[in-house]
Amino acid sequence: MKKGTKILLGVVGAVVVALGALYTYHGIYYQSRYLPGTKVEGVTVSKLSYAQAKQKVSQALTENNYQLYDQKTKLTQVSGKELGITQNTSAYLKKVLQTQNSWSPITTVKAETTTTTIIGIDNQKLDQYVTATLATLNKGRRAPQNAKIIKAASDYQIKPEVVGQTFDQAAVTKAIKTAISNGEQKVQLADSHQKATVTKNDPKLAEQLAKIKKIDTITGKYTIAGKTETITPAMIHQWLGYSDGKITLDQTAMKAYLTSLNNKYATYNKSRQFKSTKRGVVTVPAGIYGWSINSASELPKLTETILAGKDFTREPVIAGTGYSKDGYGDALSDIGNTYIEVDKQNQHMWVYINGQLKIETDVVTGNPNGHDTPAGVWAIWSKERNTTLRGENSNGSKYASKVAYWMPIDNTGVGIHDSPWQPQYGGDWYKTHGSHGCINTPPATVAKIFDMVSTGMPVIVF
Repeated sequence: MKKGTKILLGVVGAVVVALGALYTYHGIYYQSRYLPGTKVEGVTVSKLSYAQAKQKVSQALTENNYQLYDQKTKLTQVSGKELGITQNTSAYLKKVLQTQNSWSPITTVKAETTTTTIIGIDNQKLDQYVTATLATLNKGRRAPQNAKIIKAASDYQIKPEVVGQTFDQAAVTKAIKTAISNGEQKVQLADSHQKATVTKNDPKLAEQLAKIKKIDTITGKYTIAGKTETITPAMIHQWLGYSDGKITLDQTAMKAYLTSLNNKYATYNKSRQFKSTKRGVVTVPAGIYGWSINSASELPKLTETILAGKDFTREPVIAGTGYSKDGYGDALSDIGNTYIEVDKQNQHMWVYINGQLKIETDVVTGNPNGHDTPAGVWAIWSKERNTTLRGENSNGSKYASKVAYWMPIDNTGVGIHDSPWQPQYGGDWYKTHGSHGCINTPPATVAKIFDMVSTGMPVIVF
């Protein structure tokens, strides 16, 4: 063997021995230490013993600072300690150490982590932190706005939603947890903004818009005492509104409309022009007789009818007496042709049934010196037999008068009744011997009237 060959073999042998020694050292050394490249929760534990690795990972998790970003803008940061992060890496670190092969020629290990068992987060601390932080971060930021139906000059439209800049607490909490679980210290909150809950493509919104557009085009008609009033689409457009997902109608404006109709047509509490038997046309003040639109009952019915979204014709809810669907020519001529007429000036009473004079008689009305019979359009609201009328005389003494026929006509105790104590009727007798306000009628005549009239019949006193 040549000398050069011997030298080469000697060198190779030395290298092999050295490598063997290094391999042996590597295998023995890393039996109790983590192989190069080993990371747990993003923390490098290469060449560390179990105790050293446990301390390093624990310290890193609690001392890490997590930065919160909105896109490229850093908002704030928080430490793991503030978030109440704890670690339980003992079992996992032992498993990594036990399963690594220190004799393997590959010197790097990719350690897989099971974060849910390694990291613990104090949810109460995290919630408190997010609540306090967002109270500051959200100041001055625009909140999201839901898509909504808005009123234009002549129609209704959908106004698209507005994207918000404020952060959603649940989304931020989730983003922080995810970043920690992934071993990331940069928490991206770009997708954690509060979102509108109703968008322009919401099917319910489209359905409501279609419904409100339908309502916006209907026409309504009122028939009142033989007359017609039209509710136009323009009027309904003014009343219509949309709020909090609900189609509304302006109740104040609608009530004002019903009031205007009532002022125009109602007869209650209004004086009337009356064609009397002997004195021609006279003006008779208001009494208890008459009708009006019952706005309290009519308003919800009108609202319901309009919201149904169809053209309609209806009569309003009426309160009082004397209303006729056909009317009587004049809006205030609701007395009709069946009534009792009492002319105080002529001290005379007439009873008309269906336009025919059935009975007429002289009467004695109230003493004009303090007990005058009140003028007005009244009505018989009760019929009673054999009752006692009680009251007070001018001198303060009490009286009690028994009557066989009693027909009250107003709300103060005035009525028509027999008066056997009166020696005469008509003329000027009432000026000195008038009643306490009632219409004294001859007994024989009042009996016929009692049988002829009915409750609700108008009594015109003037």
